[in-house]
Amino acid sequence: MVLALALGALGAGSAFAANDRPDLAALQNGIAELAVLVETTEGQILSVTQLLERVGLGHALTPSAPPGLGFAPLVALPVADGVQGVAMDMRLALTLFIQVAGATDNRAVQSAQGPDSALRALVIRQGNATMADVERLAVELGLQDPGETGDFTLKVPLVIWEGAALTLGPGDALRLSRPDGAFVINFGHFAMTGAMAERTGAQNPHLARFAPFIASVGSASMQVQGSRIRGLGFGRTRGFAGLSLLHNTLMGERQRSFLRDTLFDTVVSVVIGASSDVDITGNRFVRARGEGLILAGSPRANVVSNVFAGPAEFNAIQIVEGSSDAVVSGNIVMGGAKSGIVVRSASHRPYLANNIVWQRAGGGITVDHADCANIHSNFVIENAQKGIEVRASDGSIVRGNHVLNNRSAGIWISAQEPQARTFVVENVLLANSAGIATATGERVVLLGNDFRAQFPRFLAGDLARQSPHIAGNLEGVRPMLLTSAGAVPVPGGLSDCARN
Repeated sequence: MVLALALGALGAGSAFAANDRPDLAALQNGIAELAVLVETTEGQILSVTQLLERVGLGHALTPSAPPGLGFAPLVALPVADGVQGVAMDMRLALTLFIQVAGATDNRAVQSAQGPDSALRALVIRQGNATMADVERLAVELGLQDPGETGDFTLKVPLVIWEGAALTLGPGDALRLSRPDGAFVINFGHFAMTGAMAERTGAQNPHLARFAPFIASVGSASMQVQGSRIRGLGFGRTRGFAGLSLLHNTLMGERQRSFLRDTLFDTVVSVVIGASSDVDITGNRFVRARGEGLILAGSPRANVVSNVFAGPAEFNAIQIVEGSSDAVVSGNIVMGGAKSGIVVRSASHRPYLANNIVWQRAGGGITVDHADCANIHSNFVIENAQKGIEVRASDGSIVRGNHVLNNRSAGIWISAQEPQARTFVVENVLLANSAGIATATGERVVLLGNDFRAQFPRFLAGDLARQSPHIAGNLEGVRPMLLTSAGAVPVPGGLSDCARN
């Protein structure tokens, strides 16, 4: 009875009942069509809901947040009237930047300006500037020639000072010249609605690997909606990764930041660092050149209804360095290498629900050194390595997932501390290399899992010898606690990891 009550407290069920067999062929066809659709609709900004409805997957994914979790309303940022700009040595902005982001690749940014450069930057010192203001000030301050307006390309670094803002509206284009070493550093507020930001030109003649970037640092804020961002970022430094928001933990955040309904195409990474309650919803990440999305030290992030597609060498979603209480729900990860969704390094209590991870060259979902994970109602399909991996993370609840055709274990549990518990409840395991595998898995509580299509390899690793307990209980009617020594009665309750 205690176990049944604990199960009821875990929240709503999955999109399919646990013991229902999904129409795997229809699901795979829909995802394959979506992979093509995502990369052929760049001319129009379609919401993720519209994309799902077009390929018949709207019913399968229901983005959700756990009970009781809400997000504060956004507050508009007041900005002083009257735009003022000055020309300034860009090294001052870089010096302030590296105090937050670190000094790696700082010299590379300077080298990209060229040996004969005056190292001057355009600084928005006051007011809420538009793209027209940027063009006008670049000419008035002698930073660019008058004949270079029109289809304007910015050829110098742009700095938005604290208390100032740059707002790009529908039809605006922020073109950043790669050969001239252009980039944007924002200490104030950066906003895009229906606009575009992209790199232009051939490789930089002074540093071939350089590419323009947009970085918001300190107490800055960033709000991007319904826009397109292409080709930004270089190297493996988070500050120069493409689009980044890196707060100084000693400075207050001016307001909530968000990224919504935006296309990120061939950007190295989108990085959120030391920023709380950031909303990342309805975006498309296509052909990322690094990790698609990195959240580092950023608690209570809301990552909902995003699509990650195209070839990629790194994780699609990476939640690290104490980014606790993240909600990752209703996202679709298609193709690419390494694990699709990764949570690690003390990013406790993640809620990973209703996501699809399909055909990764690596694994599906990984939780590593992050306790109290709720891995709920995901579809993890045809990945080359493990489907769902729980490593060194106590109290994880793996519930209501469909783990299908993964070429390693469907669910892998390892490196657990003595007496650590993992709760594996109401999952469908189908045609994986093994159903559940462990290596120092400690205590695994099983209830209501469907192993009927996982024959003959139900268990592997430390638990391999306990397979007869599964063979006699293929639909998991009888709860059991498995260890490498055998099956023992289930203790009362499921998990102490309730979300506050």
